Amino acid sequence: MIREQLKGSNFMALSENQKLFLSLINEYAAEKSQGEQSVVVLKKRTEELRSELEVANVELENVKRVKETTEQELKGCEVELSLNETAIQTLEARISVLQGEIASVGSELDSLKVVGGATRDQFINHLLDLNKKIRKFQDQLSRKNAIKSVGNATEGSHELEGDNTTTSSQSIEERLIKVMIQLANEEEEFLSAEQIQKSANVDKSGEKEGCDGDDGERNKRIGRFD
Repeated sequence: MIREQLKGSNFMALSENQKLFLSLINEYAAEKSQGEQSVVVLKKRTEELRSELEVANVELENVKRVKETTEQELKGCEVELSLNETAIQTLEARISVLQGEIASVGSELDSLKVVGGATRDQFINHLLDLNKKIRKFQDQLSRKNAIKSVGNATEGSHELEGDNTTTSSQSIEERLIKVMIQLANEEEEFLSAEQIQKSANVDKSGEKEGCDGDDGERNKRIGRFD
């Protein structure tokens, strides 16, 4: 009786142990299955992360290349900016020099205007004086011809008068030649000064109109000689 009870209790204990063992096996199998699934998921996630890492590395390389290109362009711009600043300084210095030259040329032009005006007036005054001398010479010639026409009273007086007239005529002709030479020289000087003035006034049309007005006035005054 007791043996049967022991056998029954042993059987029950063995059955409990088997159940526990089977339960442990089932739990292990379930955990193993879950672990395998987790490993698969982790492997998949690892592959995804590797792909993302590769893409990120490619983008990083592109960004590095863009950065290097931008830095090179920036250095080029800095060099170009420095060259432009140097060119600007050179141009500013050149402009300053040109402004000084323009001011100097303006002063010379004003001086030439004054000299040209004085020379023109002097030339016109000489022409007026010459016109008086020519008229005086013409009057003297007229008187000489009148003396020749009425001076036949005596041969002696005629010869004396002829000698005096010849001497007077030669003296007047010499004076006229000297005056004409002087006039030619002065006219040459005047034309030279006028040419210099015209060269200085090439770029100033307003000054040209003023010169044309002066030339017209001069022609009016010279027209009185005829």
